[in-house]
Amino acid sequence: MRVAICSLRFSPGHLSHIVAYAKLFREVSSEIILWLHQDYSKLFSNNQFSVSWYPMEYPENVETLFLYNASTKNHLVAREYKFNGTKIIYVYHEPWAGFSEYLKEGFKQTLKASIAHHFSTKTLKVADLVIVPSNYALRLYKRTDMRYNENVVSIPLLLDDELDKEIDPKKKVHFSYIGHAVKGHAFYQYISIIKKLSKLDKNFKFQIATRTNIGSLLSSDSVLKKLVSQGRLVVKHGRPLTNAEINEAYETSLCVWNIYRRSTQSGVLPKAFMFGTPVIASNIGSFPEYVKSGENGFLVNEKVDAENIAEKLEYISANINVMALNCRTTFLDTFFWKRWMKTDITKRLLFLR
Repeated sequence: MRVAICSLRFSPGHLSHIVAYAKLFREVSSEIILWLHQDYSKLFSNNQFSVSWYPMEYPENVETLFLYNASTKNHLVAREYKFNGTKIIYVYHEPWAGFSEYLKEGFKQTLKASIAHHFSTKTLKVADLVIVPSNYALRLYKRTDMRYNENVVSIPLLLDDELDKEIDPKKKVHFSYIGHAVKGHAFYQYISIIKKLSKLDKNFKFQIATRTNIGSLLSSDSVLKKLVSQGRLVVKHGRPLTNAEINEAYETSLCVWNIYRRSTQSGVLPKAFMFGTPVIASNIGSFPEYVKSGENGFLVNEKVDAENIAEKLEYISANINVMALNCRTTFLDTFFWKRWMKTDITKRLLFLR
């Protein structure tokens, strides 16, 4: 079976998941080609697979087209391939949650989500199989999007295992924010809390790793400037970080902030667990499926305060050896692509032959 793993819209955070699916399909006797937006060429260093660059090249003789993320072009490409007998699989990351949920994040986010949903429904109608990234997403899908396509399964965000050495608990020192610095991921709440934590205990150290440019915040906030000058706050920002830089951020984190306003998935979660790093996550959406408080992290509500976070960080610090192992176990049992090789769900992917 010749499978094209496809991402027609550049989204750097998805590349690791795309490669994981490529390895899964290859392991079950498929010929794989990655079909990626040309902007991925800036990041792509994996020479294990053939690559075609969209929009210049269109792979030929494709039996299955695997569309990984949303794009305004997905439905057009899918229809073109399906006309020639190609089966279509679509990974649908965010089933429609309803206007009221998106309005909590402002008009701009509501408009963005509405446009994305409009084009996603066009792809859903063409797909032979839809994949959603959590059981919570599946429940949303059945409530709002099932009318577009009834053939749907739930598979968590898959990753390859990038941990190439033993976890060293002594390196885990930072309470970190990793990812886009946005309101939907409670970035400014994180900033407020670390400023308070810095006054509660001088031993707390922090880290921000984001492609978002937060230079104006860092230069205007006297507390943050002092933390940076003291070496208590490490910041990398304002550009796409390399995979090595991102992995180092997880490796040196005692705990990662994973507070979202809504969540059908989180790319931060499996990557943190891969490196044996607990998370502090929202008690909403998909998080309770994967986070077990006191074992691989903690679930909290959106009104969590600095004192409560401090208690959890102290607990994690005192139990990091055990919690790191629990995180690794969760990753290997849930998010590692090899765990899905012989499952009934993978057999459903292959029925599309």
